[in-house]
Amino acid sequence: MQKMLFVISKGFEKSGGATRSVQLASIAAESGSQVEVFLIDDAIHWAQLGMAEGIRSSTGEHMKDLLDKLMEAGSPIYVCKACADKRLVSPDDLINGAVIEGAPGLVAKMTDPQYKVFTF
Repeated sequence: MQKMLFVISKGFEKSGGATRSVQLASIAAESGSQVEVFLIDDAIHWAQLGMAEGIRSSTGEHMKDLLDKLMEAGSPIYVCKACADKRLVSPDDLINGAVIEGAPGLVAKMTDPQYKVFTF
């Protein structure tokens, strides 16, 4: 089965685009695809407790609802370790289902032919 990896770097300043990319990941997961999300740079804040509350796309989709759908589908949400360390974000600060992962884990997924990689 093809795995889908969504690499998201958009943070608060581009919350509409970030929400749209999480929406696409959520739709893929709901349709039965094996989806994983890797948050890098300022996008790591979406995995922090309470940070996705009230964030919506221009068409009204709510970031928190979409993240909840990903978690319900069993889609792992990875948070870049170096990005989290720089922003003083610890594992205790993360939503259920999100884990901190180093860059070698991301590169391994990106170079694995079983993954189709999408970047936002």
